[in-house]
Amino acid sequence: METNLVFYILNTTISVVIALVALRFLLQLVRADFYNSICQSINRVTQPLIAPFKSLPTIGSCNLGVLTSAFAIQAIGAGLIFFFFGGHIKILQLLVWSFLSIFGVLLELIFYAMLGMIILSWLAPTASHPGAELVKQISQPFLEPFRRLIPDFGGLDFSPILLFVV
Repeated sequence: METNLVFYILNTTISVVIALVALRFLLQLVRADFYNSICQSINRVTQPLIAPFKSLPTIGSCNLGVLTSAFAIQAIGAGLIFFFFGGHIKILQLLVWSFLSIFGVLLELIFYAMLGMIILSWLAPTASHPGAELVKQISQPFLEPFRRLIPDFGGLDFSPILLFVV
């Protein structure tokens, strides 16, 4: 019973940290407004985790230091979980699993940003809350290619549906 509790606490802590670092990467990737208070808070919280990888280059808007940090945290966290709870895993499996896990977290963040943007467009299309603006800034770069493909239907935007299908 106690081992399950420790496992869930450790797993949840690692998941939250990975989600924050992945969100920082995503915000830098889409070039979100740095002056947004939520964006500044995420940067401040994740700064100690990113610091060892700060010297890695940035290619375009893709910050390799943040991405490497997320990868390293995921690999170390998963390795700790396997070590403490008696599982055996090979290094190559751990690296592949960590890469796929980071990719999955990024896809989930984009999915929830899209979902939030859809709900905001129904309830408060002109909202100026920092969270609403951040959701819109994350969603727009992923929706633009689909908006070019689908014609405008008088105020109805079907591009999120096409993005979800893809």
